[in-house]
Amino acid sequence: MSRVQTRPLRESRELETALWLALLDGKALPRRTAKEVLYAWCVREQRRLVDLARMDADAISAALALPLERAELIARALRDTTSAEATLARLAEMHIEVVTRVDAPYPEELAHHLPEAELPFLLFALGNLDLLAETGIAIGGARDAAEVEDGDLAQLASSLASLPLPTIGGFGRGVDRELLLRSAKAEGRIIAMLPLGLDHARPIVALAQPALDAGRALLVSPFMPDQPYTENTGLARLALISALSAGLLLVEPDLLPSDWPGATDLIGRGGVATVLAATDSAAAQAWGAIGAHLVDRPVSAIQSLTAILAGITEAATPDALPGVEPIYFEDAEQAIEVLGRSGRVPPSLARRLRESSIFGYQDADDIDADNDEDEAGPVREEKS
Repeated sequence: MSRVQTRPLRESRELETALWLALLDGKALPRRTAKEVLYAWCVREQRRLVDLARMDADAISAALALPLERAELIARALRDTTSAEATLARLAEMHIEVVTRVDAPYPEELAHHLPEAELPFLLFALGNLDLLAETGIAIGGARDAAEVEDGDLAQLASSLASLPLPTIGGFGRGVDRELLLRSAKAEGRIIAMLPLGLDHARPIVALAQPALDAGRALLVSPFMPDQPYTENTGLARLALISALSAGLLLVEPDLLPSDWPGATDLIGRGGVATVLAATDSAAAQAWGAIGAHLVDRPVSAIQSLTAILAGITEAATPDALPGVEPIYFEDAEQAIEVLGRSGRVPPSLARRLRESSIFGYQDADDIDADNDEDEAGPVREEKS
């Protein structure tokens, strides 16, 4: 029988994250296999990866119902976190945080709006991490910003900055980048979902640095730090932008809806898409065909943004629903108990409540091993 010697493991978030990184780096086993393991063990079963790392290959094979050969690859990947810990230390020096699929800051909108197989299991973030908890307005448009009047861009950026929602873009060349940077300069908050690893994002960081320093920006990469830009990474980040957003503003778009993954789903779930363009353009007509609002003046686009905000505010107000009153909880355990009376509490919600302080996320240095079995038990329910 195959046995894997394991070294003593520190009970810390840093080690747990290092294990995720070691499993997902693609060196010991394919990333798809790694994601299947992480989903089965950490997401569905709500177990820590450090517990799996303590097991030998035989135990891993039995626990995950995997062939021994594959379990040996998993054990090998989890056995040595030296490289992963060095990477995390380097990222920490750059003030880059790593968020795993089961960490409290991970945006639940991604899990609600995308299939599990399409979710990034690691997010690398630089800036104000609190912005990940918010939905926002996705933006995009012409790759050449000169196609849009400068005054129109300024007016749109000012309006985006005035909203109590972050503006979400991909930092693509043209209107996307201009609206992000101008909105941030106007004291708005921005999220940039990057199509490459943060090791290749130094020019982007430099452009966004004033907003980062002011706490109004977050740069996020769903890719390993050494990942260069490719056409596929560019498309993948558009799907994530759509999943995070409640609305979409496009200005003289070059892309058709078929070129923007997730846009049709965003509109299908009630998100408002507004296209500011010459209404006879082929792109505008294509967006109109899937339900986008076509406008030809910035003021009309701004009115659409206001409508998006009104819809979000109404949906988020308990008093707007007949017969529904606010429920106040003294602590997370009481919240879980009360919510559980009407059904099972999803594990992701239970985890986030327990990691909260009156629902405000408080990062902890150490994982509380004593509560693991309690958290995995009565509130367990697989996410649909």
